[in-house]
Amino acid sequence: MVWGSGVVEGQVKTVDSGWEYFANPQGRTTEEAKQWVVEQAKIRAMAAAFGTRVKSETVQVSSEFNGQTDGSFTELNVLQVKGEWLSTTALEGPKPEVRNGEIWWSVRIQGKAQPMKESRVDLTLELCSDLLGLDPVTFLEAGDRVRARFQSPVDGHVMFFYIEKGVVYALSNNNAEFAEEVKGQQVYSLFSNESEWLESVASERELSRLARYAWGFQVTNENMMDAQAMLVGAFATHGFAPPNMNWEEEDQMWMVEEEKFERWIKQNAGRSDHFQVQRVPIRIRPKQRY
Repeated sequence: MVWGSGVVEGQVKTVDSGWEYFANPQGRTTEEAKQWVVEQAKIRAMAAAFGTRVKSETVQVSSEFNGQTDGSFTELNVLQVKGEWLSTTALEGPKPEVRNGEIWWSVRIQGKAQPMKESRVDLTLELCSDLLGLDPVTFLEAGDRVRARFQSPVDGHVMFFYIEKGVVYALSNNNAEFAEEVKGQQVYSLFSNESEWLESVASERELSRLARYAWGFQVTNENMMDAQAMLVGAFATHGFAPPNMNWEEEDQMWMVEEEKFERWIKQNAGRSDHFQVQRVPIRIRPKQRY
């Protein structure tokens, strides 16, 4: 690991895991097991000193039914330690011992650690069925308009994208500019055209409209099974440029392959601690025939 030079001495703590005991992890060599045990002891030492938090992550799970692959999305809650390990000052073990025919490892580690730098903010990005964002939904039906609402606790800049079948579409009317500036605590209605916005009572509900993100488009699904898509919001407290995208004449939208898009996300996250993305899975039901 490479640590920055801006460590504040007052935040650095001496941490001690005490003696910890771990069952031998399956599928690892002896050396890999030792490394795993040491890392687990570090985590427990930092958890005791700085606490933990639950982070939600969206993952895709593929399954096959009647010859068709369904790549559905699910939410995982991951427990994160709110600390960063700086240096090890003492290490005892790991020592193996046999208990009831199984190998257990004992270890104690001491070192220096600091609180994790909190750069992420809690964004609200919700798929909605109405312009005012009063009715959040978890799925759409083929032919439905995509609508959403967005809110950040702090001032920043945003971009929004739509992912379907490995292709990423920019939802801005002009992809050549930098990210759109937004105000903290302000609720924004997304993907509403000007005429319907003027006819609505949005202003009375203290909603704002991002003109660049007034792209009105409908979802499609020609299959018999539910389809999967993703709404993605990119946010940073500073300005940032969009990925390098191509103009799709047929759909009249900017697009890029998902692999290149994910590379753009990693590059931005690597350059700045204040860049993050919010992903909203969209389940698209086939058009109902009544």
